[in-house]
Amino acid sequence: MEFLKGRIFRFVASVGLAAIFYFICPPCFSQTSLGCVLGLLVIIINFNTFFARFRWLTTCTRILVGGLFIFSGFIKANDPVGFSIKLEEYFEVFGQGFSCDMIQTNGDGKSEVNIPCEEEARKNRAKEVKEVKEVKVSASIIKPMYDFLGQHSILLAIIICGLEMALGVLLLMGIKVRMTLLLLLSIILFFSFLTFYSACCNKVTSCGCFGDAIKLTPWESFWKDLILLILIAIIFVGQENIKLLFRNRILLVGIAGLGLFASFAFPIYTYRHLPLIDFRPYAIGTNLWDATQIKNPKKTGCVADSVVMIFYYQHAKSKIIKPFTVDKLPEDTLWEYYCRYDRTIRKGNCNATVLDFNLTDLESGSSLNDSLLHRKGIQFMLIMYDIDKADLTAMGKINLFYDACLKNKTPFNGLSNASNERVEKYRVETGAKYPMLNVDGTALKTAIRSNPGLLMLKDGVVTAMWHANDFPIYSEVITKYK
Repeated sequence: MEFLKGRIFRFVASVGLAAIFYFICPPCFSQTSLGCVLGLLVIIINFNTFFARFRWLTTCTRILVGGLFIFSGFIKANDPVGFSIKLEEYFEVFGQGFSCDMIQTNGDGKSEVNIPCEEEARKNRAKEVKEVKEVKVSASIIKPMYDFLGQHSILLAIIICGLEMALGVLLLMGIKVRMTLLLLLSIILFFSFLTFYSACCNKVTSCGCFGDAIKLTPWESFWKDLILLILIAIIFVGQENIKLLFRNRILLVGIAGLGLFASFAFPIYTYRHLPLIDFRPYAIGTNLWDATQIKNPKKTGCVADSVVMIFYYQHAKSKIIKPFTVDKLPEDTLWEYYCRYDRTIRKGNCNATVLDFNLTDLESGSSLNDSLLHRKGIQFMLIMYDIDKADLTAMGKINLFYDACLKNKTPFNGLSNASNERVEKYRVETGAKYPMLNVDGTALKTAIRSNPGLLMLKDGVVTAMWHANDFPIYSEVITKYK
């Protein structure tokens, strides 16, 4: 046992593991970058006593890691329903089996990292490209497990974001340091795998790490996880430098207890009501008509996206895939068109911020955006992004609210993505008499984190919204907002 704790074993084990990860590095990621990260981790692990001398380094990394976990957990806890939707997306992907097709792009085995238009190429090309790796697990074996996790995604979302904040609090307070670090390490290793798999295999395009507040691509999120892994390693080797934040036990326990309670109470509260801070494009103050339109730079003064067209060509013999710009297309006829990607080099502000919010009449199929979103005065929209899972306990209040709207000639429409037949069944189940319109389900999920939820527009501007648990009384709403 003493040998296992010795420096020789630590050196051999760390170098051996680093070598294994280096040589199995898939072609979607740079071996040089991976080698730098692994080398840095090996240095930290084997020169632990050297790094432990710098108390300030441990303190700085501890504050940075603890603060980042609290911030990350808080952003997700502010919108646990949105985070649960992202988890469902992961579970749906994994339920189909772990598969990954990585394209070999040159003779030395390196790969063009994430060919952005690969999906287009898969649909259009006639012959299959050479696959470097393909790993598949029968979906029938693992799908029931991921279906179960998907059904309980909101519970998992609350636990994960609460745990992130709780561990951040414990780290900053200096309580149960080793246990906290082991849990933080486990979390970051799990998310590193998750984001790497998503990035390398193009499975999930946005990680959801910071909700709608800060949107990261899978590769950006993976690099964030690698940086956190290095920082946690530094804290690990210097954990002896971490002392309790307060010497007074009563004060320490009181503040820690309050922090742990708030870590789980906050996401439960926002789940039962609505996010306290709204980062979504439907936030209060949004003019929905303007948000659904692509703006004209000449009329509005907005800045358009600056885009460069990248053309990918594949060599007929070597199967090499290379990018070309429009002014440097290959002249050799052996190069065959593979796919095209429009790379945004400067993000503008002319694009629509609200996507797929198209109000459609169920019977005629005609769009009602122009008439409804330009309507003056107050109107209400009852949103149900999944009519089969809508909270039926709120239907009595909703019907009373609609009756008051009808009496006072205030427009009221229900929005769902259900078919006409399903809507008729819903009317029989709930006694609903209000008009129902069809809208894309994803747009409705984004609009409000309640099923059902009530949205109020005044002169086309989102003025207020309510969760089903906080459904308002018509007279009080009109008095407040008219």
